[in-house]
Amino acid sequence: MILKGVFKDSGGFVRFILFIGIVIVGGVTGGAASVFLIALKSGFNMEVMTEILANLADYPVYLREMQFLNQLGFFIFPALLTAYLFSENYKDYLYLNTPFNGSTVFWTILSMIFVLPFLNLITQLNQQLVLPDFLKGVEEYMKTMEEANGKLIESMLRAENIQAIIFNVLIVAVFAAVGEEFIFRGVLQKIFSQMIRNKHIVIWSVAFLFSFIHFQFYGFIPRMLLGAYFGYLLDFTKNLWIPILAHFTNNFLGVILFTIYQDDSKQMEAMDNLGYGNTWWLSILSLVLFAFAFWQVRKQKEVV
Repeated sequence: MILKGVFKDSGGFVRFILFIGIVIVGGVTGGAASVFLIALKSGFNMEVMTEILANLADYPVYLREMQFLNQLGFFIFPALLTAYLFSENYKDYLYLNTPFNGSTVFWTILSMIFVLPFLNLITQLNQQLVLPDFLKGVEEYMKTMEEANGKLIESMLRAENIQAIIFNVLIVAVFAAVGEEFIFRGVLQKIFSQMIRNKHIVIWSVAFLFSFIHFQFYGFIPRMLLGAYFGYLLDFTKNLWIPILAHFTNNFLGVILFTIYQDDSKQMEAMDNLGYGNTWWLSILSLVLFAFAFWQVRKQKEVV
């Protein structure tokens, strides 16, 4: 087929440049599709479009639809196209065909449940980050950006009916997990491996970019730790569906817990603080249990 595997013999740097170009084109396409969707639903009324775009937090349905289109454009489409251009078999390139067993699935899901209190502790510590005085402007910008993103996410996740809950699970858990893992672990980790021999540097570099691209700086460290874990899961299992499963579990738990406690701010705060303050000991237990589950996942590669 035309262009299939056309860059399969290219070096890592060439692949990286091509990959960035594909992501940019995909991102612009997804963004344009989002704006077009709003234009279409508003009857191409510029005044209405401006109102919606300026106050997206008041329009959760549009937010969900835009998020879906942006995930397709920025993550899923570029990853599939990159794998198509860089190999004869995109499934093999993305590690989608490697066998795994039920125990791997079980311990992967359990590891993401176990690690939650520890991640809460790291998140709370990360949020206490204070930059030097000469970077106060940057700090204020980050806080403003974080608050704005938080309002958008909360608006999108706030669900009043089963349809909205299902849509949130699909967008935030399913498509986000698939798209982001396709891009970061499936493609970028492989490209970096061509340029850097040390797998640990590769995994942590990709994890850094994974966290950075979310532009949520007060959750940067826990997200980077998760990204590194997803990277090691791929390294151990050689199957991308395993880090996708871990990513899905993390996001799914977030959606469900928010849905349950969305009208109970005290309970929501208590859940976010689990593992911090008076419950600090839970974060220690959490880390120990997570390490045990991680070890079990790593063991599975010997029996597949």
